[in-house]
Amino acid sequence: MAPINVVKRRGEPLLAGRNKYNVDVWLLLGTAALLVFGFLMVYSTTFDLGFRFKDNPVYYMTRQLGAMALGTAIIAIMMQFDYHALRILSVPIIVVTIVLLVFLLFFGQVNYGAARALSQGSYQPSELAKLATILYIAHWLHSKGDRIKQVNYGLLPFSIITGVMFALIVLQPALSTAILVGLISFTLFFVAGADLKQVLVVGLVAGGVVLLMMTILPHAAQRVSDFRAALADPFKASYQVRQALAALAQGGLFGVGLGQGVQKFGPLPLAHTDGVFAIVGEELGLVGALGLIALFCFLAYRGFRVATRARDTYGFLLAVGVTVWIAYQALINLAVITSTIPFTGMPMPFLSYGGSSMLITLIGVGILLNVSRDGKAAAALGGRQPRRQQPE
Repeated sequence: MAPINVVKRRGEPLLAGRNKYNVDVWLLLGTAALLVFGFLMVYSTTFDLGFRFKDNPVYYMTRQLGAMALGTAIIAIMMQFDYHALRILSVPIIVVTIVLLVFLLFFGQVNYGAARALSQGSYQPSELAKLATILYIAHWLHSKGDRIKQVNYGLLPFSIITGVMFALIVLQPALSTAILVGLISFTLFFVAGADLKQVLVVGLVAGGVVLLMMTILPHAAQRVSDFRAALADPFKASYQVRQALAALAQGGLFGVGLGQGVQKFGPLPLAHTDGVFAIVGEELGLVGALGLIALFCFLAYRGFRVATRARDTYGFLLAVGVTVWIAYQALINLAVITSTIPFTGMPMPFLSYGGSSMLITLIGVGILLNVSRDGKAAAALGGRQPRRQQPE
């Protein structure tokens, strides 16, 4: 068995040789299963669109496959270096993200009443904002250590950092994405050991801001109104929600068969993006939908396992951030399609068509695998699971 080469550098081991590929195999397999699932659903929901608009039934599938391939290549590249290097990169990444979000407000392409994309709709800065927020806040929380319990070092700067990202995304407007970024940030603040009174203050203020946004933003207020009407009478739900529920109902227990669904041919808007879970239910039935949910639960379990076995606080925060990001986003999409919460646009990770979303999500998985590898090697070196180190 080849030895584990460890170079002590600022208290952090750097791995060499074949041990840099000593990753969480189950996490890798879970990701691969979701990618295969997503590949099949993208083809099922886009072949008609490709034929009608591009004269090529595999046009969208090919583009999605390209994003998957690029993301997989980036994962392989990320396994070559120590994830602690991301601490240095987190600041320029968050700065670039903020610049792109500001640029988007003035020069973004408007679709469905919101300026969310650049480069003819092929790139969405809000997708990068999810990852950038995790990288920066994990680095910031790690650097402050126990000082985050103090208002000047914890609550105040955290509120400013999160508030800036939230505001820039709301202005697109993309309230659901802003809420997702806020939830991720709040979770990291909590698990990093923030003072519980501060956590309570953040939760109450954030909840109040979200309720206010739902009142003053016209599209959000309309969706809340439609949701409240649907609670009294399901037939008064918004058109897209009714079609999504119809797709789920048509699927029954085992579905109508992969590729055999009809809702994607027009009745269900955006079936290949936000509405893909409804097509899963229609074509693969309750069994397929539950299977997909089980895959996400398994991925979340492995992600939290990686976090608890991380060698230091920074790795712990990175792993928690990426895991809750994927879990929260999948949960929001599922809740929207099943009419559990008001309708909002939120892609399903790994399944919805979209190169930006797929690529950024796979980079997040690459970070998880990197933290996993580091934790395994450190545990093997010490003969036991190492304790997380405090920041220097």
